[in-house]
Amino acid sequence: GKTPEDRVWAKVVGGVLEDLARDGMGLVYNPNWETELPKVLAEKITPRLKKLNDYLAGKKFFLGDNIALVDFGAYFDFHVIRAIQASAISEHPNIVTFINTFENIPEIKAYLASDRYQAKPILSPMAPLKI
Repeated sequence: GKTPEDRVWAKVVGGVLEDLARDGMGLVYNPNWETELPKVLAEKITPRLKKLNDYLAGKKFFLGDNIALVDFGAYFDFHVIRAIQASAISEHPNIVTFINTFENIPEIKAYLASDRYQAKPILSPMAPLKI
């Protein structure tokens, strides 16, 4: 962030993202992920996504018009959640717009279209949930 206020919001958003990542990773590495998925989505992931979706309202990125480090973490977390349960992301229009905006940054778009980009596995192939 460019300002002290931006840096505070980056930490706040980063904290929510850390919780979201922990929830997602908890599912991916849980041998009983199929049983746990509905509960974790309803009680943890969906409420966190709603907070992030609401915070993104009217913003291009989490700190406004300029991309920041927190946006890269957010994109990765959203990518993981989308791989686990696509509808969890698609139900949040500001997050969908954020993902599309992020993926259309010329340098990122070029990378995603390159042979260097590996779509899967996102995480360890040893994880019970293969994403």
